[in-house]
Amino acid sequence: MEAAALERFSSPGKGSGLRSRRRVRPGELLYRAEPFAYVVTKEQLGGVCERCLRRNEHLHRCSQCKVAKYCGKSCQKEAWLDHKQECRCLKSIEPNFPPDSVRLAGRIVFKLLRQSVCLSERLYSFSDLQSNIEQLSEEMKDGLRHLAETLQLYLKTEIQDASRLPPAIDFFQIFTKLTISYIESLMPTSERQKQLIRQYCFECDCLLCQNQEKDAEKLAGEEHAWKEVKDAVNEVRYPKSKEEWEQVLARCQNLLSSNMGRLPDTNIYQLKMLDCAMDACINLESWEEALYYGSRTLGPYRLYYPGFHPLRAVQLMRVGKLQYSQDMFPEALETLKQAYNIMKVTHGTNHSLIQALMEIKEQCEAIMRTQ
Repeated sequence: MEAAALERFSSPGKGSGLRSRRRVRPGELLYRAEPFAYVVTKEQLGGVCERCLRRNEHLHRCSQCKVAKYCGKSCQKEAWLDHKQECRCLKSIEPNFPPDSVRLAGRIVFKLLRQSVCLSERLYSFSDLQSNIEQLSEEMKDGLRHLAETLQLYLKTEIQDASRLPPAIDFFQIFTKLTISYIESLMPTSERQKQLIRQYCFECDCLLCQNQEKDAEKLAGEEHAWKEVKDAVNEVRYPKSKEEWEQVLARCQNLLSSNMGRLPDTNIYQLKMLDCAMDACINLESWEEALYYGSRTLGPYRLYYPGFHPLRAVQLMRVGKLQYSQDMFPEALETLKQAYNIMKVTHGTNHSLIQALMEIKEQCEAIMRTQ
């Protein structure tokens, strides 16, 4: 877990990177630090703690802004330094709410003003991030200017005159450095390349991109069928109510049924539809149907996420829990063992997720011993 095991390097045309200075074992922890700044996305608000990010049905709401929610007093106290000024900003713009990127940028501004020391900056500081402003289109620059103006309005309660800020804190430049998420490797090569150019301003020449690996499987089946499924998947927004989940499930059921024999489960949009149907069933507590959809995803997940991949581990764990709920104990134990073998490498044995996995695995073993 020492920073000395890693070093920064410059990659022409792609910015800076990190690499190991020695041979490492799969699952070895090289470095751990909290992020410089982070926020819960708008669609997840109210479902996870703003500090530890754990899911909890009984979260305690901030009495001032009525937005941030926490597991309890401990998490709320730990988060207060990052939330204190943000809290007043959120309250000042009610009933409006800032975009996720604006809220994140606000936290970055407040942290830079406090000159807080963050362990994550031992390897990279915020000022080290590359801007890429010269490579952006005018359309993208206009969009960033709009976000910068929105940020200025959002922070007005705490920062009345942005012109008096230190030169290092430029609202527009902050958005040119902001990372919301990395692209999804499950996309076809052409789409990945377009998004990398658009969002990160570089061309990727990794083996996956060079070989266009598994592109044929990703888009297998009848083109007009998977395009319809793609559009349907892109239209889905995270439902907030039982009725909305029921509507999502009905849409999934209809498309999966009509495309039987026309799209294999390895088609990435069919796979996303299966995941969506599984999520809907879980939220509607239709465990048997959720297991049906989840089981169909395991083959494609093994194909697209081979070896030690965290997404496959989490999917195996979800399916294992569903098998357990249906009293399929031998099957559940085997699935949970597969999840554990991957997760101990990808997450580490001290992660809360692997501890939850171990609990259900031990319960499953205990039941099987009594049978």
